[in-house]
Amino acid sequence: MAEDHFLQRLRDLARHMAQSGRYCSWRLILIELRFMRGIREAALCFGDTDIRAELDTLCRQAQKQRALRTLPLPAASVPASDSLPAGLAAAAH
Repeated sequence: MAEDHFLQRLRDLARHMAQSGRYCSWRLILIELRFMRGIREAALCFGDTDIRAELDTLCRQAQKQRALRTLPLPAASVPASDSLPAGLAAAAH
């Protein structure tokens, strides 16, 4: 019972990590949990293909959202002087 609760919390943590946009797949989340945070039981969490597919989907969605948030705004285009009205074209030179 306690192990089931622990694995559920671990899966919830993995979902949260996937939604952060910092990871591109369940494999990187496993590496982070297992080797960086020292949670040996992390491998048990990822034995199920359904959770792996869910995490990969969450990772992709979060990566897309993260990319959209970090796109630079397009620069304002300045019209060529030959397309400006005569008075403004002279002032532009």
